[in-house]
Amino acid sequence: HLHEDGRTSYQRRHNLKHNSLDAELVKIIGYLKKNAKGISLAILVTIAVVSLGWTYIRNREVSISGPKLQYDHFKIMDISTAKGRADALAGFEELAAQDGNPQLAALGCVEAGDLCLRQKVVGDPVPDALVVARKRYQRVVDEFSDQAIPLGRAYLGLAKLAETEGEFAAARENYELVVSLGENTTQFATAEATKALAALGELNKPVRLAKQRPLPPTTQPDTPPAVAP
Repeated sequence: HLHEDGRTSYQRRHNLKHNSLDAELVKIIGYLKKNAKGISLAILVTIAVVSLGWTYIRNREVSISGPKLQYDHFKIMDISTAKGRADALAGFEELAAQDGNPQLAALGCVEAGDLCLRQKVVGDPVPDALVVARKRYQRVVDEFSDQAIPLGRAYLGLAKLAETEGEFAAARENYELVVSLGENTTQFATAEATKALAALGELNKPVRLAKQRPLPPTTQPDTPPAVAP
């Protein structure tokens, strides 16, 4: 009898709990029906925000990784021929024009400037190669001064241009700017600038003049021919 009473009590509590849940479910369903439009709109807005956020993240990743893949591709292009140099130059110019990755835009400028110098050295029929090179290097200095690696290479390029044109003071200044960047730029740029500064130092050494006029070379008197006995 006690067992049956306990079971009856349990069944009553279970029914009450079940009825309470049913009542709450009815309330929720009624609320959803009453506010279906508003809830649907909120869900749609949430989905739209999440989608836009995901799209932004994906586009950001592409804007960063895309130029890097391009740069790596252009760096391994064969530039042993005039056509190869022209194709690589076009690629680096395109890379310099993008605005998703400032560092690679600056590197694109530097690589384009270096290729213009190479075209001039090897004699490619390219007009104003040195002018274009100077513009690319100067753009890095003017627009990407916070990018130390390409900045050092740009100063190095400007120094080489100045030295080629006999502007040794400007060359020295740019070489010193490369060295001043220290470990922030490439070891190659620093080593090249240091070596060039040493060479410029040798050129600027004063020529030592002799303190007195050197004596003229001495000449031996002619020996008279031997007389036959």
